[in-house]
Amino acid sequence: MRHRFSGRMSGLIFALAGALFLSSCASSYRGKETPAVPVELNGSYQGTYWITHHDGSSEQFRESGHVWMSFADGHYEVQGAQPYLPPAGSGDYRIEGDILKLTDTANHTAEFDWTLILQGRFEIHAGNGGFVRLEQRDLAHSRLHELELRKDD
Repeated sequence: MRHRFSGRMSGLIFALAGALFLSSCASSYRGKETPAVPVELNGSYQGTYWITHHDGSSEQFRESGHVWMSFADGHYEVQGAQPYLPPAGSGDYRIEGDILKLTDTANHTAEFDWTLILQGRFEIHAGNGGFVRLEQRDLAHSRLHELELRKDD
């Protein structure tokens, strides 16, 4: 009986630790954000992608890489300078208020973790000088995806 209870407690503790991690991840965005202003993303961007994740322990890991993204007529494309950081992809997007919804429709090979593909809901934070910050808290996989992008001139 004691073993079952401690197993349940450790599962609960792990779930709470993951939620706490995602809610407390430090942001590296330095631009001043504008409050709830409609965002128009059409164009080409480049910047940095970060992924912060747990490996099943209390430790967190953060990786980053250079990224290019383009948005045009409801379609997006993404390419990282390093393989799978983030995985290359493309598909459809739409903006609802301060939420960007990405639907990846690209063909992907099987040699990487498909849960790393950028898709789903991202919070949009528009900054001064053509900066845009996208942030997704992936609670199902204990990950935080962040993109800090600047529009190409």
